[in-house]
Amino acid sequence: MKSKLIIIQILLLFVLTFYLSACKKKVGPGGQATVIGKVYANDYDNTYNYLISKGYSSGTKVYIVYGDEKNIGNTMTTSIDGTFEFKYLTKGHYKVYALSVDTAYRIKGNDTENPVIKEFDIKEKKQKLVLDDIIINK
Repeated sequence: MKSKLIIIQILLLFVLTFYLSACKKKVGPGGQATVIGKVYANDYDNTYNYLISKGYSSGTKVYIVYGDEKNIGNTMTTSIDGTFEFKYLTKGHYKVYALSVDTAYRIKGNDTENPVIKEFDIKEKKQKLVLDDIIINK
């Protein structure tokens, strides 16, 4: 009788441990938090010597990476005022980035792009986080 009780306790402990570990949410979609930001662009001439215009950039792709992952988790295109928003995030560490032309090459069309990265943490379940501008070159 005592051995059955021990076996039952061990099984309950195993089931409880499995259940609690399965309930832990991964970093990424599935939560209630939101991150908002804007992309600001410096637009240069074909030689990258002269700044033609600057301002918030519409139609720019912004990427989000969840936690320590290497792959892109989601992509968003900025609105007419340069704003992007990623909704439904869980608690955890994130990176958002937009690609910026490396102006050292000096010839448009021979563009090498580098990511401009903003890292942040979601710490509260319903947090609404506003990031500093992502500044890129076009």
